Amino acid sequence: MGTNDGGVVYDYGRCPCTGNYEGRFIEVEMDVAGRQIVVTSIPQGECLGCGSQVYKLQIIERMETLMRPERT
Repeated sequence: MGTNDGGVVYDYGRCPCTGNYEGRFIEVEMDVAGRQIVVTSIPQGECLGCGSQVYKLQIIERMETLMRPERT
């Protein structure tokens, strides 16, 4: 499990390969309204056995929200 500065803890469960997911935080570079931005401290689980990477649904939804164009 990983925890960020806000104290949120994520449990990613076990990987289908029977390995354990370890929580960590990554940076993601994305295009938002034609601009490149870097979002830091994105929680991610990575399997120590096979390298599979997973995200919690609420994290993906938040990233998708950031990628939507601003309304003017």
